[in-house]
Amino acid sequence: MNITPALVQNEIHPYYQEPDVVPYIQELGITVQGWYPFGGRGHTSELLEDETISAIAEAHGVTSAQVILRWNLQRGVVVIPGSSNPDHIRENLDLFGFELTDEEMAQIAALNRDEKHDWY
Repeated sequence: MNITPALVQNEIHPYYQEPDVVPYIQELGITVQGWYPFGGRGHTSELLEDETISAIAEAHGVTSAQVILRWNLQRGVVVIPGSSNPDHIRENLDLFGFELTDEEMAQIAALNRDEKHDWY
């Protein structure tokens, strides 16, 4: 018996984008969920302070975290960022008042380093 999974969870962030894997999984009709959208422990500040992401955030009047989450959503990647900070939780939900341009999506795509931050 073959059962197609409904969801595959992979580490996905601007420094580890899985550019071949994500579309392949999506073409199979499987939802991709991005794990560590902000790079994971020890890497979050570097990602949130990345000059490309920061410039895009400034252009839209949003935070770098919102840009990263929006980038995932525009790629069709589901993200569930964790936070216990009420302000961060509200910020993480406020992603639908702006859209990244094709040029901005390409700028973020160019950040890919194939830099995996967790091994499982």
